[in-house]
Amino acid sequence: MTKTTRATRPDADPSEYVRSIEELRERARAALRGRTSTLAAVARHEIPIGSALRFGPGDAVDVRLVGMDRDVEIRALADGFTVDGVPSDPRSLDAGRYTLRLSHQNYPAVVVLDSQSSRLREEVELRWFPVDASLRLRSRLELARQVKYVASTASGHRPAEHVGWIDVVIGDVPVRLLATRLLEPGFAPDHLDVYFRDATTGQGSYEVGRYVAVERDGEEVVVDFNLAYNPSCALSPYYNCPIPPEENGLTVPVRAGEMSPFIGKSH
Repeated sequence: MTKTTRATRPDADPSEYVRSIEELRERARAALRGRTSTLAAVARHEIPIGSALRFGPGDAVDVRLVGMDRDVEIRALADGFTVDGVPSDPRSLDAGRYTLRLSHQNYPAVVVLDSQSSRLREEVELRWFPVDASLRLRSRLELARQVKYVASTASGHRPAEHVGWIDVVIGDVPVRLLATRLLEPGFAPDHLDVYFRDATTGQGSYEVGRYVAVERDGEEVVVDFNLAYNPSCALSPYYNCPIPPEENGLTVPVRAGEMSPFIGKSH
């Protein structure tokens, strides 16, 4: 679910900062047509914890995928998976024509990506607001740790830690952002996200909301809204994406980062 992207600091070289953001966007455009693109997802198979599914090209499997190069048994555990009996964190398995994405989220599933999916040929375009260096915001994290939950698009609530608050100013308006850490396999213990909605949500940006990772810089944190991105659910129904909490329902517009994608007719 997370995207590890970095950009040049604008205070170091503003023009290089803009260039670095544009380079990240070009890479995202190119990846949209790749074999592991969100558009390549063709199915989601849930695996209750303690259960297993066998994927492969033959007949003695639970999920038959003609074009896979072997059979693979995937078992869901409380803290990860096993792949053919070997412990595994959430990850992607290359399996010939297909990629099997092991997604835990305390709601384990395998998302099947097909490198020959017809959706890879659809008229889909990623879009972003213009880069605005003033929306790379520096602040401090006010710790207020509480174990709670976040709602999600394809499952019940997912355990999460509300780690604390980040005070920033957007368009001369003081804003408090809730920083969240998901408590599930596959997430680094020091990774924080801000899941948010704003005045552009459904009016230029994705209707569910957007995400932005919190960068740490010494004793300070940075929230760079130019790196705000859509969850995978903006392009595919086969993913399970956190829904921004009420605390991050911003009344101001955040005209930075990813906009809702353009999705036209298939070829």
